[in-house]
Amino acid sequence: MQPYTPTDDQIRSQFVSSLMNYFKIEEDVFLRSHIDELIRPIAVTRYSNFLHRLSTRTLAFKTGIEKIALIAQELIEEQLSPLAQEAKERTQKLYNLMYDLRRSITEERNAQHSALARFENVKFTSIKRADSAELLLDSLDIDVIRNVTKQWIYDYVTLDRGVFEARIEREYTDLLLERERAKNTQSISHATQAVLGAKRL
Repeated sequence: MQPYTPTDDQIRSQFVSSLMNYFKIEEDVFLRSHIDELIRPIAVTRYSNFLHRLSTRTLAFKTGIEKIALIAQELIEEQLSPLAQEAKERTQKLYNLMYDLRRSITEERNAQHSALARFENVKFTSIKRADSAELLLDSLDIDVIRNVTKQWIYDYVTLDRGVFEARIEREYTDLLLERERAKNTQSISHATQAVLGAKRL
């Protein structure tokens, strides 16, 4: 008879119970679901590391759930590949910029055009930092904006942050992967040409 091996879902469920017991969080379906969602992206093999950080870290003035969220975020970021990390950071930057831009446009009074029209007329390739000539958006950011459209950004940046971030992060990831593949293909091509050139000699 083969030994029983629990699934990752079962281990995660038990880990959620352990965290709730550790912090004396009263059993509640919504709190359990929230904690499960916080730790879901973390590999099961890192649960012991999770507990070690919780037990050795001084996190004064934070509730149990806030401590769980903080450690979970640290571990999730550490698990990300450099490419995934870049996509996530770019997504946050674009969200903050677009949210502020939309808000400032909708707060304008006595404008001749609708807020959406004014938003779509903004030349994103020319947006600069305050008191600086440095552009805020590069060609990758512009490609993402072009793919999702200005209207979609205008609609979702305040309507549903989760949907906005999920789609934008996916767009960044896809474009970053495309660039990585193109770079690798170019490197292989150069290497092949160098070998062929050496053979001719």
